[in-house]
Amino acid sequence: MNAPVRSSAVRSGDIGAAEPVSSGHSSPGGSPTSPLVTVVVVFRERHSFASRSLRSILENRDYPFALHYHDSQSPPSVRRELEAAQARGELSLFTAGPGTPNQQRNQALQAVTTKYVCFIDNDVLVTRGWIETLVATAERTGAGIVFPLYLMGELSEDRIHMAGGKNHLSEKDGQIEYNEEHLFANAPASRVAGSLQGGDSDFGEFHCMLLSMKMLQDVGPLDEAYLQVNEHIDIAMVARQANYRVIFEPKSVVSYVYANEHSPYWLCDIEPFRSRWSHEQAARDVAYLSSKWKLRSLQSMTFFLNRQIGSMELVQPRPGTGAAALGQAVDNHAYPYVHSFPLLVRQCLEHGHSPQEIASLNRVFDVAAELHGGSFRGSKKTFQEHVVRTASVLVAHGAPFDLVKASLLHAVYMPTTSRRHLAPTERNRALLRELVGRKVEAIAHAYGAASAAAPADHQGPPPVIEELPIVCAQASVVRIANDIEDLLDHAALLERKSLKHFARVHAAHGPVAETCGYQAMVAEFAERIRLAEVALAPGSQDPAAAAWLIELLRERSPHPLLQSHSLAVRSRRLAARVVRKLPRQGIPLPLKLAARKALSPFGLV
Repeated sequence: MNAPVRSSAVRSGDIGAAEPVSSGHSSPGGSPTSPLVTVVVVFRERHSFASRSLRSILENRDYPFALHYHDSQSPPSVRRELEAAQARGELSLFTAGPGTPNQQRNQALQAVTTKYVCFIDNDVLVTRGWIETLVATAERTGAGIVFPLYLMGELSEDRIHMAGGKNHLSEKDGQIEYNEEHLFANAPASRVAGSLQGGDSDFGEFHCMLLSMKMLQDVGPLDEAYLQVNEHIDIAMVARQANYRVIFEPKSVVSYVYANEHSPYWLCDIEPFRSRWSHEQAARDVAYLSSKWKLRSLQSMTFFLNRQIGSMELVQPRPGTGAAALGQAVDNHAYPYVHSFPLLVRQCLEHGHSPQEIASLNRVFDVAAELHGGSFRGSKKTFQEHVVRTASVLVAHGAPFDLVKASLLHAVYMPTTSRRHLAPTERNRALLRELVGRKVEAIAHAYGAASAAAPADHQGPPPVIEELPIVCAQASVVRIANDIEDLLDHAALLERKSLKHFARVHAAHGPVAETCGYQAMVAEFAERIRLAEVALAPGSQDPAAAAWLIELLRERSPHPLLQSHSLAVRSRRLAARVVRKLPRQGIPLPLKLAARKALSPFGLV
């Protein structure tokens, strides 16, 4: 099964074969203080867990090792932490060049001078004794590869990802068929770890893998023809072909932590994640493995990749939708948004959404109708009309369908005692997740949490948008759509929302939405705010603005509301029209006195 190993970054003669030693170890010509192993941290698929992973490695450093960190365009907070660790002498920081995972690992090998190298991904937690155990096993057995017991998720989840790998080979019609198996996958670690036996295994994974530098010198560097998968299978086959053992060591335990609610993807993770995973690249890798080793691979990457790619939340609009929206005129009384669910369904179909998506939207609307049905907003619109039109804004701007669905439920966790809203208890959240799906519920929860949060400290540093969790960015996009809907038909004043409120929303959420690709929607929001200001400005002839003030004067305490709209109070002509249209009968005396106080600066009452 000989095959050429392709590499443009490192040749076998370039790999150092030095044999330094660490405390308790010795080797001919080596220094007793030199480490035996270099731990090389490389990027896997996200930056959002990198800091925790690094701290885990530094906190479990009872055994001496050199630590090389290959930084792949980390966001500011991670980069600061890396530079601080380098300044303390805890690691050597390198800038990773572009390339596939194996290309980046080969680049990292050029700086390794120890007897062993241990590659570890930047989303892995380690436990006490993890690296010492791997090195001791390699020293005892002379293995070319040693790998630990892999868990997945937080260590407290106690779930095995893989306790050794098994290649299943069989011959059919003169051809070798191949499939792989992760042993003990999903088993509770606490139940089976004590009975696991270390020893020879068919393969490990690059979540964490110790390799002999002498083996790499003998067999050549890692094969760079692999783009995203199967590179771990290949190096194990190469090692065994060269008579090096591949050893599973269960006493060393690490866990790779997938993105979840408590450790979510950040906005800066979107692009590297997309370049890391794709069905097309995986198909090429499977075909290359089969060709190189003269076998027929039976493994399917479809399920794995569907789950992997599906774990990334979608926030960016469909290509081209923003450009189309930028050319449309904005009018607060004439707009393309619909207000009924049947019209929303038609709009979704016109924008290319599938019947399956429409069916899921229908289920979400049923939940929204159950919660909000029959209720009215301060603008006298039904709540259902409001959420449908908010969803319509998102459809028109090409938002992913999870955002469209979440907009129908964006008020579900709003901080209120109304029975038409839910308290964000774990029980309620679990119920809603079951009804509408995890991602839709998460956006609704993020929306409610942002609404309930205290005002931001304007004295502190501005938030780094690229480090914002994607679910929070999704909630910001929904918030912009919500406030656009509030401005339609000049209904915002009846919601007791001042124009300053909309300006604050634009300042807080607009940059986030723009970063996500919604420049057209943010520009529309700004224009609708301006149009509302113009309607309340001196000399305005907008009849809807007069209707706003008339309705306000029907309230028990109109003066604070008028004061919040200073532009309206400065308009003599608009105030005069309001006074003329006020009913002469049926207004309580306190209300008349309040109106007189509000409008007396103009000499009109």
